Amino acid sequence: MKGSTKRRIACVMATLLAAVPVVEASAQQTPAHRPKVGLVLGGGGARGGAHIGVLEVLEQLHVPFDCIAGTSMGALMSGAYLAGVSPEQMREKIKATDWSGMFDDSAGRSELSKRQKDFDDRFFPALEFGVSSEGLKYREGAVAGTKIKLFFNSLVGADAGQLTIEKLPLPLTLIATDIGTGERVAMRSGDLTTAMRASMSVPGAVAPVLRDGHKLVDGGLVDNVPIQEVKDRCGAEVVIAVNVGSPMLKPDQVTGLLSVVGQMVNLLTEQNVSRSLALLTPRDVYMRPELGDITAGSFDRQLDAAEIGRKTALAAADSLKRYAVSPEEYAKWLAHLRSGKAVPGRIDEVQIAPMHYVNAETIRAAIAQKEGEPLDTQKLEKDLIAIRSQGDLQTIDYSVVNERDKTILRVTPVEKNLGPDYLRFGLNMYSDFHGDSNFNVRAIHRRTWINPLGGELVLGAQVGTGQVLYAEFYQPLEPRQIFFVRTAITAQSTNAPIFSGNQEVATYRTYASKADVEAGANMGAWGQARLGWRGENARASVATGSSILPSVREVVSGPFAAASIDTYDYAFFPTKGVKIDADVFEAASISDGLEKYGTAELKFGGAVTVGDFIFLGAAQHGQSTHGVLPLSDVYTLGGPRHLAGFAQGQIAGDDYSYGSLEAQYKLTRPIPLLGLSLIAGVQAETGKMAKLYTEPNLSGWQNSFGAYLAANSTFGPFYFGYAKAKNGNGGRWYFFLGTP
Repeated sequence: MKGSTKRRIACVMATLLAAVPVVEASAQQTPAHRPKVGLVLGGGGARGGAHIGVLEVLEQLHVPFDCIAGTSMGALMSGAYLAGVSPEQMREKIKATDWSGMFDDSAGRSELSKRQKDFDDRFFPALEFGVSSEGLKYREGAVAGTKIKLFFNSLVGADAGQLTIEKLPLPLTLIATDIGTGERVAMRSGDLTTAMRASMSVPGAVAPVLRDGHKLVDGGLVDNVPIQEVKDRCGAEVVIAVNVGSPMLKPDQVTGLLSVVGQMVNLLTEQNVSRSLALLTPRDVYMRPELGDITAGSFDRQLDAAEIGRKTALAAADSLKRYAVSPEEYAKWLAHLRSGKAVPGRIDEVQIAPMHYVNAETIRAAIAQKEGEPLDTQKLEKDLIAIRSQGDLQTIDYSVVNERDKTILRVTPVEKNLGPDYLRFGLNMYSDFHGDSNFNVRAIHRRTWINPLGGELVLGAQVGTGQVLYAEFYQPLEPRQIFFVRTAITAQSTNAPIFSGNQEVATYRTYASKADVEAGANMGAWGQARLGWRGENARASVATGSSILPSVREVVSGPFAAASIDTYDYAFFPTKGVKIDADVFEAASISDGLEKYGTAELKFGGAVTVGDFIFLGAAQHGQSTHGVLPLSDVYTLGGPRHLAGFAQGQIAGDDYSYGSLEAQYKLTRPIPLLGLSLIAGVQAETGKMAKLYTEPNLSGWQNSFGAYLAANSTFGPFYFGYAKAKNGNGGRWYFFLGTP
């Protein structure tokens, strides 16, 4: 028995020894105990593109993880990845996205209603205040973040159904900061894209997000590399952390307000990052890609950052491989992440969330999506941006939810916390350095949504070279707001210079009060037509100088018609589109002793872009259709963009023609958030006044040639230029800032 037992033991030992190499080989591929791994993706704005490269290498090396925590751009990448978006798809989406337009919530001027264009062209949108019993209120961020949120929806496929954090294939935490309390808020449940948007709300740049009773901004202020979170969330024994935060500026780089603010944010961020990094152990893998001059705002360089992130992860490959699994096991893990990816389906019902004052029917009428048809996400996003651009909403979003056997498109408009009463300002300044100058400041108070159809009351005033008082009531006639009626009263006082021989010889002071009653139709975003009756009481008399023209007092009334088409993408520096305005007026009733008259005017402008050059053309003609125009209604030529080689209003009469050709060159690209750009331009102009009231020697065509530097600004267009006309008073330098 003893011999038999020894032989059996020897046989077992031999079998075990023979199996050792196989066990060792297997252990290299699949450890007996794979530690729980937590992935941490830090914040850093556009520098977060590096996360894409890191994710690519993790897939290449077959390194799974058990939970993930992200902050700011890390929240975007981690949320998208767990929603089933591959690194390759992230690259494609980033490449196809217009990042310069992402931080402008407007659909663009060409998509605004004619009424909204008129307000924006004369009163600065950036200086809009809310009026309430609590005083004046201003917006909480440079942009509301509507386009950013819709981008997130598109990225993760929210058009196929609402995605919640708790239903993702792995535990996910996104970090934000409560701007009211300074509290660190870890979002572990609820709507995914709302949490992503909250974590990326850079204070001052992007408006905060209201979520679960918190007003949330960028999580980088409190926890930019949330290492402790993955330890708490899934008991991570190993942490893979990626830090893409911006490095501290050197003392000599802190030279202005923006750099001081940026350095303050960097200080706050680095302090919490240092605390997080102290939690790392030798088992953990820490990566900080060397991103060089790629800044948090370099969104056009995210793919460059992705390549640097990839190289950084490959350099750490030996450390990462310790947590790799077999190809078969990794394929199962990855398939689990990518499973359940739904596709958009048919929409059975469209619901508009209730609002306090904006009519839900008006919102629904502006959305083309029909019940019973597949969801057209691109068209929906375009419609929502256009709705938001009309000025009533803070933001607008959508979700797709399934209730019983119905698929519902739920649109959620959020009204401006400033509204429905608004105060706006405008100004203009002009000088030709020859003594011709003016300065005006204006303001309007606009009370919107007086009734469910969108009635508005507007009160305005201007002080300066010209004084104006204005009151208007505008009433749409149905929820789509296509047809409307309008009544307006204006009282104004201005100076009209009188020239002779290139010299200002007199100044007439004109006073006019005007009342309009009209009906009209809005033709989509591209035009408007109006028909009405106008009454005007005007007088003009010499204020200084010789009485070259007689004093005038007139009371006029009669019908008018006006139509306009405006598809310019920008009001003052258009790069494409056309602008056409046509007006006719018939003085059917006029003061005794004065001759009845009529006027007709047509203006055309167009713009086209070729590379970095913009070419513009303009043609205008106005005349009296019969009779003689009184001084208060004469046409004028002269001044910037209307024969710049002459003084403003130098050539006056009742029959004019004007043409212009212009070429502009983009000296700089628009700055994100500010939209500021610098251009250089040259212009050739020609004009003729057939029936002269002033400057009798300037009959026939007058030509003007000039060049200028110009820029967009918060206070409207800026021009500094020089123009010369053969028959003008020498060359003219001129300066203009503001809106007409």
